[in-house]
Amino acid sequence: MLSKIIVGAYATLIEISLWLILLVALVGGWEADGFSGAIVALIGAFIFGAMFMGAFLVLEDIRKSVKAIENRK
Repeated sequence: MLSKIIVGAYATLIEISLWLILLVALVGGWEADGFSGAIVALIGAFIFGAMFMGAFLVLEDIRKSVKAIENRK
């Protein structure tokens, strides 16, 4: 039961963490160097999120695809 809740919440938690990473980078960049710092930090955080969290999102997409195939049978 708990494992199903965790697996179900996995994609949501990844999404929330990606948005938090972007928000923290935006605020931190703004505090460090104003508007240009915020843009650079936002781009850097986006690249970081894509590189490290993207793999988990791909796994989640594969899981959903397999589940859809199982439900068709």
